[in-house]
Amino acid sequence: MACEQPALVYRPTNRNRDVVDQTSRGLAQNTGFILITEFVVQLTRAGTIFVLFDQFSEFDSGRYAALLALTGLLRPVSQWGMNHVAARAVALGVPFASIWAKVTTAIYVGGTVGTGAAVLFAWQLYDVALWIVLVVSISQLIGLSTAQAASLMTEAHHRSDIGLKINIAGAVVRITLLLLFVGLGFDQLSEWALFLLAGMFLWGTGASLQVARAFNGGTFRFLSPTRQDLRHGFGFVFVQTSANGQTDIDKVVLEANGLTVDTANYAPGFRIAEMATIPLIALVRATYAEFFRRGQSTISASMAFARKLTQFSAVYGVLAGLGLFFLAPLVTLVIDESKLTEVVDVVRWLSFIPLVKGLQYFPGNALTGSDNHNIRSAIIFVTASVNLIANLLLIPQFGWRAAAVTTLLSESLFAVLLWLAVFALARRERLDA
Repeated sequence: MACEQPALVYRPTNRNRDVVDQTSRGLAQNTGFILITEFVVQLTRAGTIFVLFDQFSEFDSGRYAALLALTGLLRPVSQWGMNHVAARAVALGVPFASIWAKVTTAIYVGGTVGTGAAVLFAWQLYDVALWIVLVVSISQLIGLSTAQAASLMTEAHHRSDIGLKINIAGAVVRITLLLLFVGLGFDQLSEWALFLLAGMFLWGTGASLQVARAFNGGTFRFLSPTRQDLRHGFGFVFVQTSANGQTDIDKVVLEANGLTVDTANYAPGFRIAEMATIPLIALVRATYAEFFRRGQSTISASMAFARKLTQFSAVYGVLAGLGLFFLAPLVTLVIDESKLTEVVDVVRWLSFIPLVKGLQYFPGNALTGSDNHNIRSAIIFVTASVNLIANLLLIPQFGWRAAAVTTLLSESLFAVLLWLAVFALARRERLDA
């Protein structure tokens, strides 16, 4: 990748030492900005889902959830990991203009290819008009991807205050479109697809202009990633796709088996359980670039950092899980229980998510930051494969309950294998010292 070229190799210059010192002092502040950002993003996304599911029929609700899951699976492939390659390059002090040009090129080219793939998959698996698939895919794989990549660049620069502004703008766009959709009396998935297209492109364009202006990214230009960029990006594609597979493949399999009502119940329940991980995600994103810096030293340094962060996340995960389980009936305050009768049960079945997610975030980043991304890739491939096979075997008979159980098993296995890998590498490092 670009960071491995001679001009991009990390060296302990005075400038880089300043960046590391600033990271240490500003971690709490950066985490705070990202925490607020995540609350804004997740609350508006969840609120949009809840309102739309009240407007849609249960079948349109299930179809929309399945389309979001499908585009979520395709998004990493469409970007070819260039957003994460770019985050690492920023962390190592590479000029931003060339980085951002590669990212936007990857998104527009890859998003177009990904949209074609989404239409092909939906044609084979889903009972939904293909033009709706086309519109939703363009919205998610180009518009949303651009905005997310822009936000990630602000975090890599430790300017999450800018990222907060970008995401607040996205929330305003989403809420405005939702109010127009409901206020004008629309209630069909086909109609919302057009609103979504307008909103995601408006947000993506604005976010791109914002980071270009903030970090001297220049105007848009086509710049193909190098062979090294693509080679290293493949590792991120592999991990992200496999991770998204563990998160979203169950919804795709539910819809493919004609269990649209199960999908409609499972998707908002899963979204609520995911919202409980917002503080953890804020900490993960705030510390992401720091793992690259510490990983330049030793895997042991990354492991120590990961252990410290995981201690907090484990305690939080237990408390959040208990909260989800006992407060699940409050879901009916925002979701029409007469339409989605099993959402409360779904939330309770998924109350383990904050704990298992919290146990896997930081050892995974320790591997990535210390140039052991291939090991992380192999582990996520194994666990995602287990998850896929279990879903294919069990969902046709047990519906969303099978999806919940397979998620628990695969996510727990992922966490265990990540920690075993980190400990094994650190032990080998000490023996070789």
